Amino acid sequence: MNVFSLILIYLGLVLMLVGSFGIARMPDIYSRLQSSGVSDTVGVIVILTGFLLRNGFRFSDSFLGLLIIFFFVTGPIVGHSIAKSAFLSKVEPSHSGEKGEDE
Repeated sequence: MNVFSLILIYLGLVLMLVGSFGIARMPDIYSRLQSSGVSDTVGVIVILTGFLLRNGFRFSDSFLGLLIIFFFVTGPIVGHSIAKSAFLSKVEPSHSGEKGEDE
């Protein structure tokens, strides 16, 4: 159980690191939200699951279970709120994949 929990913790760290590279590499806020929102939410949930397995399933560790549920619920809500505020502020997405007028 100890090795499996360490694997989960390191997997969550790698997911969050990949999300950080996505934030730096993507051109607009919508793409950045996609890469960061998914990887950070899943990364935190996987890390907390690894901590939960590492400590065992005691009643005192039920707080970690509540944190997992909290991040599972609030992660997508936060991403949606940021995307909606960007949309209402009329932030245009980057259209780098479409053909321009000079082609």
